[in-house]
Amino acid sequence: MFEFFVFAFVTAITPGPNNSMLMASGIKFGRKSSIPHFLGIWFGFTFLFFVGGFLLSFVPNQVFEYLQYIGYAVISYIAFKIATTSTSVKEEKVEKPFTFLQACLFQWINPKGVVMAVSGLTAFNITNNEGALIYFLVLPFCVGIWLLLGERLQNTLKKSKVLARTIYIALAISMIASLLLA
Repeated sequence: MFEFFVFAFVTAITPGPNNSMLMASGIKFGRKSSIPHFLGIWFGFTFLFFVGGFLLSFVPNQVFEYLQYIGYAVISYIAFKIATTSTSVKEEKVEKPFTFLQACLFQWINPKGVVMAVSGLTAFNITNNEGALIYFLVLPFCVGIWLLLGERLQNTLKKSKVLARTIYIALAISMIASLLLA
């Protein structure tokens, strides 16, 4: 079970759609406003792992193929939105961070998350209950670091539009790069 804990920690802390979006949310909206997004990732992925582990055996491979393409399209769109995030202080339109429900539902089309769940359940000798519990314990720390890092960068990036644009583009690229792993 220790091997799975290491797997869960590494997969949860490395760049991917959830971490990139949460860091961007921390930069743009701060920690307090991004808490529902954080909680949605935490509970949503744990639920995906728990239920997904049970349901995986009943889902035809073709469904995964279609979900994969839908996930690619959604993540590409979100990466584009992050890369083109406005760096100006005054904004015409009101933007909001992901809600709890949006973050929960995103887990079901997140290719990295689905791959983490499928590979974790098939490569290690654990039950979906054990795996979900380990992710439940690991995720707050791993995704929380990204949120706090985003919040810490918030004031610095407000002062430098070039650095802010660079960070947003790097986050978008890391999201797209994570698709290559899926």
